[in-house]
Amino acid sequence: MSIRTKAIGLMPEIEDNCMRDLAACKKPEIKGEELKCLQKKYKTLESECKSAVQKYTKMTISNPSFDFLLMKTCGPMIRMFCSNVESENENELIRCLVKNKNNQKMDFRCKTNIEHHQIISLKDEAFLSEQFRKHCNDEITSHCSTKRSKASVIQCLANLVLQDVIKKTNQIKENCRNELKIELLQRSESINLDPLLAKACRNDIQKFCSSRLAGNAQIIDCLKAHHSKVSAICYARLKKREKLDIVLPGADYSLTTKCAPLIQKYCANENKQNILLCLRRNINQDNTPPTCRTVLYHRLMVLNSDARFHKGLIENCQNDINRYCQNEIIDDDNDADESDDDDDDDNDGDNNNNNNNDNNDQNTDDIQDRDMGGRIIGCLRSKYANTQVELESKCITELVDVIQTSKLNIDIDVKLYQQCRKIINTDCTGVDKEDCLKLLYQKNQLKDEGCKQEVIRIIKEGQADIHVDSALASACQVDILQYCNDVPIGSGKQLKCLIKKSKSVSNSCRSVLLKRQELWRSVSHVDDIDDLAKLIANSHNQIYLYAVIFTILFVIFLAGCLCRPCIRSRHMQKYKRIN
Repeated sequence: MSIRTKAIGLMPEIEDNCMRDLAACKKPEIKGEELKCLQKKYKTLESECKSAVQKYTKMTISNPSFDFLLMKTCGPMIRMFCSNVESENENELIRCLVKNKNNQKMDFRCKTNIEHHQIISLKDEAFLSEQFRKHCNDEITSHCSTKRSKASVIQCLANLVLQDVIKKTNQIKENCRNELKIELLQRSESINLDPLLAKACRNDIQKFCSSRLAGNAQIIDCLKAHHSKVSAICYARLKKREKLDIVLPGADYSLTTKCAPLIQKYCANENKQNILLCLRRNINQDNTPPTCRTVLYHRLMVLNSDARFHKGLIENCQNDINRYCQNEIIDDDNDADESDDDDDDDNDGDNNNNNNNDNNDQNTDDIQDRDMGGRIIGCLRSKYANTQVELESKCITELVDVIQTSKLNIDIDVKLYQQCRKIINTDCTGVDKEDCLKLLYQKNQLKDEGCKQEVIRIIKEGQADIHVDSALASACQVDILQYCNDVPIGSGKQLKCLIKKSKSVSNSCRSVLLKRQELWRSVSHVDDIDDLAKLIANSHNQIYLYAVIFTILFVIFLAGCLCRPCIRSRHMQKYKRIN
């Protein structure tokens, strides 16, 4: 059979059963192109032809040596990159070629046939490799048995990964998870390898990413960069891909390639699950590529906008979430459901109907899922900014990291950026965005109420802990170590310590501290007794103010003592007159 394939590039079973479909192929005279043409039209083939093509394609998946065009065009590349891999080994050879397909030395004809092999394998559930089916058989049988294409099976299993994180279950075994990571890494490299996303975002790709190429994650990254502008149908699919980037960062092609130098230098010994946090710690290194910084900022933005995928935050703040943010949790969240859209781009006639189904899926994802995670983090940050609320120290440590991360780039603080986007674009170009917004607030030049409230929030967060204010923390670092090192972080305790020692601190620290105190006074609105007590406690003249208050209370008390006999005497006289 292998000899027959090499001779004419087509099996007799296919030749006999696919005469009509072959007639529609443009270049049937080119050896090997006939099968490639039929595979591209796989979903629209007549049943007998489709069955024959399916049988042959399964053979090429299990043994790449039967793939005539692949072996012909990739022979030199196999010798160059995969000389230690046996050609009959289905997974190792193909994975080796896929791993090197974007190498500058890769022959473009070989690359084309590698991608064809990848794309064709997505069209039918029957094209799952034996190794993948072996490790994921239980999961597929239990959860994904109705899926008809490999692309849908992959997404179904990916949904289970998200469910495991959200619901704290373990539906996917480690062996299956490892196989899935490889498939997701390949999928994230090209929009052509994600037909479900490609179909949902077809119009958005034309609108925002028409100048980008499919490979090297160019279109996928473009869609993520415009995720706030894409259609609801596209957003529903795209959001799940963004979450998978957070849950399985090792399966994120864009992150692992664009940040490869940083990962190799600083995160080589880290567990792949911790790559994001490792990169976040080292992002300010001088050798950080701009492309890495851009993609990392986006991943951190997603991480900071949904608490459920922030493992450290959930583990260390669970008690505080239960105590203060229980009302923000949605128990019936259905995050991981996604419509079974197996027809991708081959069946344009059903496109609108499928889009409607996607839109229905989007409603749950866009409203419940995104809002719940955002609300939990927002709730915790508001409690953290309230110095009267005592959060657990381990939760404070995680929240400080969340807030510090949001200071890297204003886009990462999703709510602040959304509310203040117009003002940032018009009034804060070329300067530090947060400092600009704070200055505008201080000058009473912020007219948008939503933006104003978010600026008040970040100002209060700075009051709660010096470490979330990079300028103040940098200026007062030595003074904190000298005067306030034994004071715990959070609730504004270290700031109060610095204010008490303001006459002893360095000039640079005192200068920044005075500017911050002026800023804090601008948000000192007294709405209740707690606010009044906090305002007095943070005042330079708190002793004087306490003295005035106690004097007023004492005068009132003394007046009551002196006036009481007179009032009683008048009441007695009035009573006697009546009698």
